[in-house]
Amino acid sequence: MAVRRGADGLRAEFVANRERVRSWPGRWGCGEVEWPPFHEIPRPWVVPPRKRKRWLERHAPFLEEYEWRLEATPVAEGVNSLQAVWAFGGGHGFKELTIRLGSYFDPDYLAETLALGIGAAGLRGWKDDDVHGVYTWLRDGARHCLSPGSGAVRGQHRTGFLLCSMSCLAISSTDVVTEVRVTLTGTALDGAPLTADGRS
Repeated sequence: MAVRRGADGLRAEFVANRERVRSWPGRWGCGEVEWPPFHEIPRPWVVPPRKRKRWLERHAPFLEEYEWRLEATPVAEGVNSLQAVWAFGGGHGFKELTIRLGSYFDPDYLAETLALGIGAAGLRGWKDDDVHGVYTWLRDGARHCLSPGSGAVRGQHRTGFLLCSMSCLAISSTDVVTEVRVTLTGTALDGAPLTADGRS
């Protein structure tokens, strides 16, 4: 009976993760793209619809690692591509969120879009005001991507328990691909441990 209760709890955590990912594009509200129908079963599994209920009962509670890959279709000029990967690890804990945006070189636009995407994820310790710091960091970094002799920018930024890593790569004289990876951290950028409220 204890095993059953444990499996039920783990299954509930899986379902909560699934619903969080499913609802994320709507919370983000990125109107420049359209998202395809959500796949209930994460990668790397492929499960026929008639077997999904059984898969959820038998396998979902005990997954060690899994991810949902979301790929949007651009519907606005200036946006070339938008993909996201939500990854979870043992115990259904959040592992990382990666957002990759291909767009015209507009640092203000890409910084706003990506900062709002991170904020919509509702990760541990995120506060609404954090979006301003992330936006400024992304904008300032991206501005250097097409600088003479550059072509690529990398950087890190921490806000509370969230560690953001950014890369911006010029793919032409007008277009860039910007990727942000968000993970959880217990230390500041200098390695100092964070307090219980995410301060260094």
